[in-house]
Amino acid sequence: MAASYSPSAAMVRTARNEIERVTRALEVIAQRRAALLAQVAALEAEAEGYERRRALLAELVEVEGATPTAEVGSGAPVPVARAVKGRELRREAGRLLWRWRGLDGVHYREWFERVLAAGYAVGGKDPAASFLTNVRESPAVVRGEGQGFYRLDLGSVQRVEQELAEAEAELADIEGQIARAYERNGEAGGLRGERERVKQRLRRLVGDREELAYVFAKEGAEGGDFVLGVARAA
Repeated sequence: MAASYSPSAAMVRTARNEIERVTRALEVIAQRRAALLAQVAALEAEAEGYERRRALLAELVEVEGATPTAEVGSGAPVPVARAVKGRELRREAGRLLWRWRGLDGVHYREWFERVLAAGYAVGGKDPAASFLTNVRESPAVVRGEGQGFYRLDLGSVQRVEQELAEAEAELADIEGQIARAYERNGEAGGLRGERERVKQRLRRLVGDREELAYVFAKEGAEGGDFVLGVARAA
């Protein structure tokens, strides 16, 4: 009968040291992977922004070439009450359109002039283009019929609420995966990058929900009295 083999103490120590070395190397790889995933997500977001900008510029060229309009601002000067941009511009422009036209479509130039007439100022080298860039990003706005036409969409209320619920569920699932990963080996790997991605999405969706509440608020309300019942019935 062959004798059983027992490794020497020196060999056991060497194996243990090698296990520790490999474990450290795996931890470094996991950290590098998480950093690379975050870089990929940032690049994808940057590319998406450029794609939206390219689409906007193409539309401006197409609309202005097909339906030339007079220069905005000609005639009597309009007193400026407040300069607005970004989400604030979308909120004010959307609320004005909701009270002015409801769900009817409007050409962005006419909408822009209406915003100026209401006492708002839009900055940029081309204020009309800056206006269109912003309102196209509104969760409440969709394309209308015809070039350069846009309208409000009450269905966006339910869409954003559903996306919020899905993002919250996804975050809860990732948090559970992270907790289990730490229990197993004390390292979450690329899950932390995924968690940050979902958190960023949640912050955007919360902002969209607040914007929709402001745009579709009932007359005289400041965003808290929301037309959710109307949205569900539409």
